[in-house]
Amino acid sequence: MRRPLRLGVFALCASLLACAASAQDRVHQALDVTLDPATGTVTVKAAVTPRGESREVEFLLHSRLRVTKADPAVREVALGDVAWLGEVEGGEVQQAPSVKRYRVTLPVAGAPFRLEYAGVFDFALSDAREEYTRGFRSTPGLVSKTGVYLPGASGWYPLVDRALVTFELAVTQPAEWRVVSEGAGTSRDTDGRARWASTDPVDQIHIVGGPLQVATPAAGAVEAQVYLHETDTALASKYLAATAQYIEMYRGLIGPYPYQKFALVENFWETGYGMPSFTLLGPQIIRFPFILTSSYPHEILHNWWGNSVFVDETRGNWSEGLTAYIADHLMQEQRGEDAVYRRSTLQKYRDYVSSAQDFPLVQFRGRHSAATEAIGYGRTMMGFHALRRTVGDDNFRKFLARFYRDFKGKRASFDDVRTTMEAVSGQRLERFFEDWIGRPGAPALAVKVTSVTNA
Repeated sequence: MRRPLRLGVFALCASLLACAASAQDRVHQALDVTLDPATGTVTVKAAVTPRGESREVEFLLHSRLRVTKADPAVREVALGDVAWLGEVEGGEVQQAPSVKRYRVTLPVAGAPFRLEYAGVFDFALSDAREEYTRGFRSTPGLVSKTGVYLPGASGWYPLVDRALVTFELAVTQPAEWRVVSEGAGTSRDTDGRARWASTDPVDQIHIVGGPLQVATPAAGAVEAQVYLHETDTALASKYLAATAQYIEMYRGLIGPYPYQKFALVENFWETGYGMPSFTLLGPQIIRFPFILTSSYPHEILHNWWGNSVFVDETRGNWSEGLTAYIADHLMQEQRGEDAVYRRSTLQKYRDYVSSAQDFPLVQFRGRHSAATEAIGYGRTMMGFHALRRTVGDDNFRKFLARFYRDFKGKRASFDDVRTTMEAVSGQRLERFFEDWIGRPGAPALAVKVTSVTNA
């Protein structure tokens, strides 16, 4: 999942590669990648093992990639609807990349198929965006002398429908480079290659990096990593300490951190993206002093909500609001400023959302305006606050732990939020959720005077 930073609040990158996923909806990818920054070329050898029950498997690849070898043979078929491939970047639904659809017939269901392909990924950065995204730029993919950025949803590897993915990744990279991806591994092995793998499912596989220096602490249950273009011991130490602090805080509140590392990676242009087990920040963003105590804990928390418990967006995106509530709102609550934060959230809703723009939370996928941000982020956050007030603090904490335990590695919907909260609280919450996610608008308060008594 990828998402840009909002200064003060990180946004979730919940990908629209979304539908309820079971073990049969998962795919294993073994990927051997070679990067050539001089030409912008990416070359891949892929072994893909689907876990479904069908011999017929379809997958997508970016249209710039030319398949040079396939076993069994693959054939191009009609593209069909790939609108789901557009991902939520900072809560914004992006246009789906240019892809082709292929079909392969396996000898038996569940057998692997192998591909070799290559192409040039040298897409220029977009123009600066509108103000509500703070002008961040994006690209469908870029391999250059300054670095590599291959987002998971671009189709640089075979996308098998909307399945979650386990993977093994080896990357041949230039000297002095370090490449980072999801999961556990190393950005540069003794043979000069980057190697990453994840036995836990993720919704996308990214490749990011370039000429970077790495800093890590001496020890820790979860390895904290900081990748910078230039050595900056003081800055790296601050992020390493903050990583350990926030991971421990959320571990105690929710449950074990789901990955073996969390890495802060400096990008070669201004971004604020977050993926499972790492975040990709621009050179200026990374040095804003307030990021460490505002947006950074939000980004780390997304490794529980959105990057471990994934979002089933067919029934709305709950993760943005829950992460904002347990990160941004909680930080303000610890300082005694939570009422001020909630008032500011309500003011944004009042200022940006007209009745014509409003919609139920069950329809929220991602933001594409200040209004959709105020609804999908702000109103959802306020809903979780109302839910906590309804069931009590103890039950709300029990909900966080159970929801994570029950849905780790799976996709979850607002319906799953409700049933989990009902199970821990013993309360019937159908009406609450019907009002909260099924209807547009904020709660309306009314007072009816039935009698007046002179004191």
